[in-house]
Amino acid sequence: MTRLFVPGFGARASFYRDALGAGWLLHDPPSFRSAASFEAHVDALRRRLEAFDEPVALAGHSLGAAAAVTVTARAPELVERLLLIAPAGLPLSKPMTASLRDFGGQVRDGVYPREELRRALLALAAAPYSAFRLARAVRALDLRGELEQVREAGVACDVVACAGDTLTPRDHCRRIADLAGARFREIAARGGHMWMVVDPAAFAGLL
Repeated sequence: MTRLFVPGFGARASFYRDALGAGWLLHDPPSFRSAASFEAHVDALRRRLEAFDEPVALAGHSLGAAAAVTVTARAPELVERLLLIAPAGLPLSKPMTASLRDFGGQVRDGVYPREELRRALLALAAAPYSAFRLARAVRALDLRGELEQVREAGVACDVVACAGDTLTPRDHCRRIADLAGARFREIAARGGHMWMVVDPAAFAGLL
């Protein structure tokens, strides 16, 4: 079965390559410069899925998970199963300033691959207003209807939370799992919301 992974906000798919290993295709969503809307991310992912000859196993992190849910709700015939990791998709309450502070601390501690981080920051600097607009839209997403459509379509789904994640915490992920009729899993790993990049060994074990 084809397996496709969709990254989170502002991250290139290659950020996750060390943890994903062989067997996964990577989907890079539109850049901030070319498309700042959530719908643009959904449309790009749907076009990618339609190019395959069979339904795929679709995994996504955060924004990528929300896009995966939306595409699956609209075209369940394209998706064999879902893996939603720290998914966005319900309104988030953590202040953006707190998220930026956490990110700054991780950059200071050198937890991200240097070249990948450089590329991500350059992309952000090229279109900061578009990036901010997308971030606000993702924070406000309410995909309850789409999650229920996924459940009604009978698409197999797993939702994974990280114990240290304060952006999409356990209760948030549990609610998404309940709405989607998904299996819920919680792991302990370093790195908070970005645990799969900070702790690739834990991510590889999950996959």
